[in-house]
Amino acid sequence: MNDAILAEQLRKTGNLMDLLNDEAWVREADADRAGEEGPVEAGLGLQPYVELIKNASPEALQRQRWTVKVLSILLPELKGWLESWHLGRSLEVVYMEAQKCLYRHLRNLTPEQTDWIEALLAEKEQPLPDEQKVVRAQAVTMLAEMFTAEDWQAIANVASQTMAKDILQMGQEAAVPTLAI
Repeated sequence: MNDAILAEQLRKTGNLMDLLNDEAWVREADADRAGEEGPVEAGLGLQPYVELIKNASPEALQRQRWTVKVLSILLPELKGWLESWHLGRSLEVVYMEAQKCLYRHLRNLTPEQTDWIEALLAEKEQPLPDEQKVVRAQAVTMLAEMFTAEDWQAIANVASQTMAKDILQMGQEAAVPTLAI
């Protein structure tokens, strides 16, 4: 960035962010960056992630893209299914536990599950409304089949523990007398 332009903007308005409202400046800044090569970073906190991506094999990156595509379909289906159970305050912890189970299973799919997921991804590319997507309509059934008895037990455990904690907390709050002033 041009330090003279930044100094002038700071002198004029006292706010460098005002430059973002100047279309000519934004285009010029974008053009200055267009010739640069390498990853765009969002800060030092992402440095380990950037290093991981730089060192990842093409196969690992492809697998990661595949997983993200699958999760973009299955996670909303999973959450909708769990919401239909009316879990109340336990929903979020149950959803997080179910996500862990799903992530674990996506790393070790059976051939039948892999075929179904490939069909799901192919269907996603078709310009159909969601209600006409036959493979996606099977998502809840496939998730139910994918989860094992141990998964269901883990999900039930977090639900019951959260519910118990919430009930105890509500009981304690109700027992505390309120002061009238």
